[in-house]
Amino acid sequence: MRRFAPYLSLLLIAVLVLAGCATTKDVYNGLVTSGETLDAVGKQFVSVSAMYKVGCDSGRIKPADCTAYRKFGEKFKVSYPLAVSLWESARAANDSASEKAARDAILQLSTELIALAAQAYVVFGEN
Repeated sequence: MRRFAPYLSLLLIAVLVLAGCATTKDVYNGLVTSGETLDAVGKQFVSVSAMYKVGCDSGRIKPADCTAYRKFGEKFKVSYPLAVSLWESARAANDSASEKAARDAILQLSTELIALAAQAYVVFGEN
C-alpha cells in the first residue's frame, strides 16, 4: 500500500524542519517552525494510526507491534496536548526556555512516531 509513502515522507520533512529550528538563534522563527511542525506531527499521528488500524485489523502487522503502537498512542494522546499548550505559552511569552522544552517534546514524539511508521511501512511495502 504505497498510499502511506507520502505521509512518511512528510513526517520526515517535519522532523528535519524541527531539527533545523534547533540551530536558529531567532526565538520567533523557532516558534513559528515548531508550531508548523507540531501541526504536522499531529496530522501524521492520525495518518500513522490509520495505517496501524488497517495493519492490525488485517493481521499484517504483528500483535506485539500493534501493542507497541497502542502504548505509544496512549502516550501521544497525553503528551501532544501538553506540547501544544507549552508551545502556545512559549509563543505568547516569547520564552526561549519553554520554546526549547516544547521543541524537545515535539522532537521526541516525532522520533518515536517515525520509527513506528517505518516499521509499519515495511510491512505494507513488502506487498
